[in-house]
This record gives sequence, structure tokens and C-alpha cells, in this order.
Amino acid sequence: MSFFDEVKKEVGITDMQMLSGFSYVNFCGETLYIEGIVRLEKILNECVIIRTKTAVIEVCGELRVDDITQRSIVISGRIDNVSTRRLK
Repeated sequence: MSFFDEVKKEVGITDMQMLSGFSYVNFCGETLYIEGIVRLEKILNECVIIRTKTAVIEVCGELRVDDITQRSIVISGRIDNVSTRRLK
């Protein structure tokens, strides 16, 4: 079983909740992986804003986008702050 499967099981999050939401992992304030993106609102060196189905995620620091797919993004650099604002 994967780490994320273990976490989902432990906290009681269902696969349906994961499909309709988002998740992110901050690795030591240097790399951030976000899953569940709907669109990018803003990409600057100091700020990346991402919209998901249920929230807006704002990442601040000295940033660069390393990888992006239809549903996920990897942001690296010096990540000073990650904030989420619920839409629903």
C-alpha cells in the first residue's frame, strides 16, 4: 500500500472525495506537488495561484514551475508560504 493510501485510510478520506478535491505535499519548503488542479490563475516568480474544484491555492516564495500536467503541478524553489481558500 502506498503512503497516500495509508494516509487516506487513517484519516477516513474516500476516493470520491479525492477525485472531487485536491491534495498537496510540501517537501522541505523546496518542492511542492499539487494534484487536482483545474486551472492556473497566475504564474510569477514570487507567486503561483492555482484553482481547484473546491479551493484556490496560493504559493509564495522564489518559485519556478518544474512540471505541469492536466491535473497536477510541481513547483520548486524557496517555498515560503502555501495558503488555501475554500470556494464552497
